[in-house]
This record gives sequence, structure tokens and C-alpha cells, in this order.
Amino acid sequence: MACNRDAIGARILWRAGGQLRQRLKNNGGSYLSSHDLREVLGIGTANQIDELEIHWPAPSKRVEKLTLLAPNRYIHIVEGKGIV
Repeated sequence: MACNRDAIGARILWRAGGQLRQRLKNNGGSYLSSHDLREVLGIGTANQIDELEIHWPAPSKRVEKLTLLAPNRYIHIVEGKGIV
């Protein structure tokens, strides 16, 4: 079973330039407003994201691992399918 479509509650970890960073995906927003649901991951002066790990929320609790991702672009990741 897949988690919610927007991955709210997913934990995102990424390693770039020898540094490990992480964040929790949330929906942002407040009364009568919302935020962009895309995630922008900072990599500092690194040339790429060396490792990206997504811990999907319940009910699936899958872990998706991707490596060697190029910077300066949006990628679409679908739970259980990787980059689509």
C-alpha cells in the first residue's frame, strides 16, 4: 500500500560534498494559503547529490535509495518506482 500522494510525513536524507542533511516533508501552509509541495535540496558547493534516501510514511514505510543525482533540476520520484 502506498503513502499519501504528496509524501507528507516522509523523511528525506541526502549526502552531498561529504555532508549529510535531512528534513521532514510537511504540507507547509496555513489558513487560506499553501506552499509549493516540491522539495528543494541544498548541496552547497558540491557537484551532485551523492545519495538520496526517502523514508516513506506509513502505511508502506518503504525506503527509496537513489545515487549520483545531477544538480539544478527537478526530478519526479514515485514511491516504489523511483524516478519517473
